[in-house]
Amino acid sequence: MNEERRTILLVEDTRTNALAVERQLRKAGWGVLHAQTGEEAVRMVCDEGAAIDLILMDIELGSGMDGSQTAGEILKRKELPVVFLSSYTEAEVLERIEKIASYGYVAKNSGGAVLDASIKMAFRLHEAN
Repeated sequence: MNEERRTILLVEDTRTNALAVERQLRKAGWGVLHAQTGEEAVRMVCDEGAAIDLILMDIELGSGMDGSQTAGEILKRKELPVVFLSSYTEAEVLERIEKIASYGYVAKNSGGAVLDASIKMAFRLHEAN
């Protein structure tokens, strides 16, 4: 369990994937909000001012903005750590997200321990900057 409860915005378009990741995050003690689209994520973070401490961002979000575009738009307006979560491992996809100020990349289905450790490392890195 985390010493202080922090809230993660999970941006994932596939509901079954979102439910599985939400379950892992809550089990590890994180608070979780969910957005299904990039546009919804931007609205939640930038317009509605939701109390979000970290964004866990899928790269492919269906129609509309993709994860890298969404992260770029949010980071223009808010300074938050972004960890990308995706099943894509192709070089061109990874190059695209390298250009964004992100705090890591976690392959989907890596398991709860890997996801939790990656989030904790992202928080430490963000706090050090």
